Amino acid sequence: MKIICLLIFLVMAAGIGRLHADMVILKSGEMFQTPKAWKEGDVVRYYKNGRVVGVDASEVERLIHSPETQERSHPTDKQPAAGQRSSQPGQTEGEVGYLGLRWGQAPATINGLVHVATDPAYGGVAQYSRERRHPHFGRAGVDHIYFGFWHGALYTVLVEVSNFLDFEDLKAEAFRRFGKGTPIGDDQEHYFWSDAASDRLLSYDDKTRTGYLWMRSRVVQARVKARYPK
Repeated sequence: MKIICLLIFLVMAAGIGRLHADMVILKSGEMFQTPKAWKEGDVVRYYKNGRVVGVDASEVERLIHSPETQERSHPTDKQPAAGQRSSQPGQTEGEVGYLGLRWGQAPATINGLVHVATDPAYGGVAQYSRERRHPHFGRAGVDHIYFGFWHGALYTVLVEVSNFLDFEDLKAEAFRRFGKGTPIGDDQEHYFWSDAASDRLLSYDDKTRTGYLWMRSRVVQARVKARYPK
């Protein structure tokens, strides 16, 4: 039933055409939902906690890609410099709904950011975090907040928690800011939002006891898709 529910979630997410999540299923029965996963030689790599991690391909039962993830470029594509300015400087498109940020901002315009990694998706998405020991998303205490920049423009925000109580606080704060999300599936903690400026996905995994709120600029995503069409 767990696998069926997760597959239903993936199908529905693909059906709405604007959200993405890959799934790594191990032969041990463990499953990992991740913004992106790919095979590199004898290793399957995927994105977790703002970093790229890997597992031996022989331990993987199945790797499921969402339609949008399949559009992404190979990890060996050239990556932009961490602080590279937007290809369209001065343009910001819509509010993030957090810290007064606007999509498309350059990292230099946001105080306290530290570069932590570069996601190889779409030729390179530079990941930053803020210099805070105990980050908060509004009223919710969380474990990590990562800001993704594509060509120097704020593209994604990923908020992570590692237990259900913190997820409940994160969900309450997300509902307070963005309204009640649309549920995905019958018995899973999966919700999505989409408006003119942003796509948002809130999700909790009972098995790993981790959850996240993922947000993405629709305007920057349109530029990404123009650069990396199917």
